[in-house]
Amino acid sequence: MQIVIDEEPPGAGMRGHRALAGRRLLLAIVLAAAEAVMLLVWRPAFLWVLLGAAVLLALAVGLLSRVPAGLGRDLLLIVGGAQAIVIGVPLALGFGVLVAVILGIMLIAGLVFVAVAKRR
Repeated sequence: MQIVIDEEPPGAGMRGHRALAGRRLLLAIVLAAAEAVMLLVWRPAFLWVLLGAAVLLALAVGLLSRVPAGLGRDLLLIVGGAQAIVIGVPLALGFGVLVAVILGIMLIAGLVFVAVAKRR
């Protein structure tokens, strides 16, 4: 018994989807790095950058359910991932600095408390 599967050759969109399938995260990181370099060169206001990235991220997420699987959805995933990185990295760094400042203040307060306690 012989099974014959008749399938059309993949179109340009399907070939593009297959090429991007395993590289989405890498391409999102590269796109986010390119955006970071552009931000360092042009120096726009940081809040405008975050607002623009948030709008692009919201558009990408909103369109994901409306775009059929394939090249278009892959591109939306790459753009959305890059914008999430552009938003997430500064927030994570800012949170880390905030934690360091709070710990530093707590350390200074502890040292002052110990110094005052030893004086008595």
